[in-house]
Amino acid sequence: MEIENTKFVTCIDTTVHYRSCIPVQNLKTDPVFKALDKIFRRYNKAGFRVKIIKCDWAFIPLTDDMLDDMGVTIDPAAAGDHEPTAERNNRTLKERVRVALAQPQYWEPHY
Repeated sequence: MEIENTKFVTCIDTTVHYRSCIPVQNLKTDPVFKALDKIFRRYNKAGFRVKIIKCDWAFIPLTDDMLDDMGVTIDPAAAGDHEPTAERNNRTLKERVRVALAQPQYWEPHY
């Protein structure tokens, strides 16, 4: 996802509905892999284990690394399609950022 010329790796968990949004320099394998590692560490710290990632075809280059290093299975959407839950998550995040930028007096960062 890209907002205001900044690229992000985004995730949403369909079990606990936790959204993640990590800024990355580019969408090459190494920065995306590091961003996903941060997200996985949050889940592990909370006692959850990520087993399957449903994603677009853009994540296919990461498949071998994830299977080897993290024990995660990649379930890509059909060729030419997008993962609907992820797309809705991206639209929601973009909408919230636009509101925050348009009305900064209502924005309180949650750290």
